[in-house]
Amino acid sequence: MLLLKAQDLETWEAFKKASRAAAMQIKDNTPFCVFSDVQLNDASDKPHVLKPFLVVGPINVITPLLKDLKGTKKFLCSGVCSLEQNKISLVVHKGKLDHGLLKSRAPIFKDLFGKEIVISAGDDQDQPAATDPKAAVQHAKLTQAALHWDGTKNMVDTRINELVRAVKAHYAKASPELVKEIDKSMQKIDATLGKFDRRLTDSLKASAGASGPAREAEMKKTKAIVEEFKRTVKSERMIAHIDQNPFGVKTNLQASLLDSLNKAEQSMV
Repeated sequence: MLLLKAQDLETWEAFKKASRAAAMQIKDNTPFCVFSDVQLNDASDKPHVLKPFLVVGPINVITPLLKDLKGTKKFLCSGVCSLEQNKISLVVHKGKLDHGLLKSRAPIFKDLFGKEIVISAGDDQDQPAATDPKAAVQHAKLTQAALHWDGTKNMVDTRINELVRAVKAHYAKASPELVKEIDKSMQKIDATLGKFDRRLTDSLKASAGASGPAREAEMKKTKAIVEEFKRTVKSERMIAHIDQNPFGVKTNLQASLLDSLNKAEQSMV
């Protein structure tokens, strides 16, 4: 993820360039934070007031960069974002974000990030069945579970890539026959992890977007997928074999996958 630097806040043009670059690199569970307002001048010294001030990146990186900027710079909220249908979807974890204000500033955000901004979950979101507090809470839980599962899958991919690099480095001088056997093992790993496909993410999101009987029906499908994935995690010897690898890479796949699946299960309670 591209991290904001001090020079990216020197002008409106610099911030716009950095924001568009950050938007292109957004993945599931990418952090963001929002502050009340800041002022940035453009190259011709014309002031632009950003209200609210939305930044893609960790709050601990962003906050120190604000000290030299004009504006109240009051913290409003933070959370994680992802790309959904080429829109930046925000999930608020801490604080509040006024949905009405966000909508009123939509053209400015579209200009800055090159993409539309939507709130997927949060205190001020126009959610389905928002008049039902229990339904609104479950909507947020299901959305969070979908993001968590996608984040877990990305983490699994990262750790497997680390393991592959370690294996190749260890057998760098191996015979061609041994290299072929290693490649076969890598293909088996891909086949095993490929069983954890997008069905769970899609079903969790479908459950979050539905209401009433439709949500209950969709959640039955979600529960079935969770149970299937749990059986796979516990029964696949390849996963245990990966976790016990002798190459110094701590994958911890079984525990991580089960933890995320438990969260998905709990989101439906």
